[in-house]
Amino acid sequence: RKSTVASITEVAQYLRLLYARLGVQHHPDTDKPVTPLSPGALKELLARVLTTPAARRAQHLYLCAPLIRGRKGHHQPIATWIANQGYPLLRADGRLIRISAFQKLDRYREHDIEVVVADLKQPTQEPKPKTQSPSATLDLALHIGKGACFLLTERNAILSWFSTTRTDIETGESFPALDPKNFSFNSPRGWCRACRGHGRVFPWMLVPADDETHDDAAVRLRELGVDSADDLSASGTPCPDCHGARLNRVGRAVKLHFRPSPKSSPALSLPALLASTPAQLLAQLGALALDARGQLITQDIVPQIAARLRFLDHVGLSYLSLDRPTETLSGGEAQRIRLAAQLGTNLAGVLYVLDEPSIGLHACDNDRLIATLQSLRAKGNTLLVVEHDDELMARADRIIDLGPAAGIHGGELLAHGTPAEIRRSEKSLTGLFLAKGITHPLRGSYRSVRRPPAGKPLRMPRATSAHAETKQPPPEAWLTLTATSFRNLKSIALRLPLGRLIMVAGPSGAGKSTLFRDLLYPAVTHAIKVQKKNLTGRAFVKATGFTTSDRLLSTLNSQPFAELRGANVFRSVIEVDQSPIGKTPRSTPATYLGIFDLIRQFFATLPESKIRGYTAGRFSFNTAGGRCPACEGAGRIKLAMAFMPDTYLSCDDCRGLRYGPDLADITWKNKTIGQVLQLSFEEAAIFFDFHSQLSQVCQLMCACGLGYLTLGQSSPTLSGGEAQRLKLVTELSTGLATYRERRRGTLPRNLYLLEEPTIGLHLSDCEKLIRVLHSLVDQGHTVVVIEHHLDLLAEADYIVELGPVGGPDGGELLYQGELAGLLRMKHSPTAPYLRKKLKPQSVASAR
Repeated sequence: RKSTVASITEVAQYLRLLYARLGVQHHPDTDKPVTPLSPGALKELLARVLTTPAARRAQHLYLCAPLIRGRKGHHQPIATWIANQGYPLLRADGRLIRISAFQKLDRYREHDIEVVVADLKQPTQEPKPKTQSPSATLDLALHIGKGACFLLTERNAILSWFSTTRTDIETGESFPALDPKNFSFNSPRGWCRACRGHGRVFPWMLVPADDETHDDAAVRLRELGVDSADDLSASGTPCPDCHGARLNRVGRAVKLHFRPSPKSSPALSLPALLASTPAQLLAQLGALALDARGQLITQDIVPQIAARLRFLDHVGLSYLSLDRPTETLSGGEAQRIRLAAQLGTNLAGVLYVLDEPSIGLHACDNDRLIATLQSLRAKGNTLLVVEHDDELMARADRIIDLGPAAGIHGGELLAHGTPAEIRRSEKSLTGLFLAKGITHPLRGSYRSVRRPPAGKPLRMPRATSAHAETKQPPPEAWLTLTATSFRNLKSIALRLPLGRLIMVAGPSGAGKSTLFRDLLYPAVTHAIKVQKKNLTGRAFVKATGFTTSDRLLSTLNSQPFAELRGANVFRSVIEVDQSPIGKTPRSTPATYLGIFDLIRQFFATLPESKIRGYTAGRFSFNTAGGRCPACEGAGRIKLAMAFMPDTYLSCDDCRGLRYGPDLADITWKNKTIGQVLQLSFEEAAIFFDFHSQLSQVCQLMCACGLGYLTLGQSSPTLSGGEAQRLKLVTELSTGLATYRERRRGTLPRNLYLLEEPTIGLHLSDCEKLIRVLHSLVDQGHTVVVIEHHLDLLAEADYIVELGPVGGPDGGELLYQGELAGLLRMKHSPTAPYLRKKLKPQSVASAR
């Protein structure tokens, strides 16, 4: 949640070091630089502090000198040194301890230790009579603390810091010596106490932090005007203390000074500097005001920062600000940031293992990726890439092809050689697709898209019997979203034909997910809920409280779009995104799909079950009763290994079936429920042919290339591509017609929004996916796919392209219409790659 572009690329880490060594402390209130004070001035400050009401009320005033700051270890040697010096008290991690009662600290945690030099309220009890005067004691404490010390009451409240280098002459306030952790919003030393370094206040923050009690957390939020979680939205509210800067008042007040320039500020805090783009930050670092000491400090730090920033530009991310949260990035942007971080390390002789680095990349960004990988290879590194992208495979030095199919049908080494050798291999399925590719359009022709006459309202007429037979809405039915202005989107007027396969293309960060997932999806969902044919953006915001973390919609009067029309005709909106599925050991494909509930209910209706009084709950392997008591329904026993990962053995009692002997007599087609879980989906589609819903889901699994999986396979054993397709089937199955709809002959019309469903798919699986998508459209659904895969884009009945680049300079609607029109565009980022992919006859068919 806290990760940013700067932290991923390690730029933040170097900047923290730079601010700790070169930053100038300013007073948080006056913004004036804090200048060194003489020992005499510090003694005058101490005298003033001793006359304050808080000092007079205190029973003890401990003068403490810091010895350890944020260092791991048990620190027994430092305690021994304190005892040898004759000091009876120390302070460890904010707790006063008598030296005789000190015990070794947790060696794996960071600790702070201060020695109590004197109690200024009871000087006669101190072990060093010659240091009884406050001024002499202050000199000693400053010497031990290397220029810093502080005054502490018996209630553990710090009255004042004293520093020879960091004391404000006007207010008398002193500040501790700076450490890189003072500039980290992941450390209690640096984060804003109100929001704990998030920049926003969330409901869960009512739970206390490690250094707080429940009362402390409640008081902290009440100070901000927050009484309960009810006062906060799920997406949080901007922190009223740091206003999104994430650091505490001391860290925000440390600044770097720059040479006077019309284009730069004389001094900038770390949050202000991180708001820059890479180019702006490089310019600022080049304008640092440095003396001889500053030049020594920056000679190693600045080149490291510059190298990482240059690689951000190299991978096409020069438009990103360094404080941009990574959760707001597109998949392609996040991939390239990680690669830029590796490039910035400038290592050689390294084995890099990459798992599908092309995920989320537009074809033009994929060219940059390939150039990046080649530059890593040129430095003497070895790259092992698990990949399905045909362009990347064509640039490989060697290809290892496994197969011939997936799951139990795979696991063989089919071919090993250069791309040319793989293409010639008779055994390699990959070589076949690299040599011939997928023929487009796969169904023989594209569906027509006829625009309505000028002035005719865009509408969705009621379904008629003729429409039901064709299973497609009439060509004049459209979904429109007008004047869309949200994040980087620039007043887009979106028009989508219903009952068609619609592809969305454009460079990473161009605004595709923003437009379709973050805006169209919730807007259509709300229109369906309220059954509004026309929904205004203002009404949508007012009804849903639609907000955004980047605070672009600050009031209810703001509207992300003007009007949404034609959305009320859908039964539901079904979204399939890139988020991973849960992979708990007890999760299986059958449970994830939801069909295991149907299977349990069916077994509960069998005569033998009714005689024994068994309900569906009896057939659950997660509850006592029917499950095997030895393995508790897991089907296997975990063996904990001392120095190696845990291993698993099949349960001897149930032989991996998960169930106890009580259910062994209850069978259907000679199979118990445990044996049913061992069926593959190919087998289950035949086994449950009598049950329309079960058979449809099993057939959908087969159509998506997952027929080899078993119903009871443990989810953690699935690959990334298998998990994504399982999620796809789950979402697609929710749009299947119900029994009542099939009986009445009414066809549900859903809007499917899919984001990069080709993740983890071989080219042969992509071909299967294309057939599934076309099947959905043939059933009357509208399918919108955000995709970079050229083979899917080449199947579009209607294509939308955003661009021309990512970030602030993107967000423009470059094209919307039939595929043939995009192929004729001269300035399209996607068209050149599509023209290369499509064969001449396919282009002619598109035209």
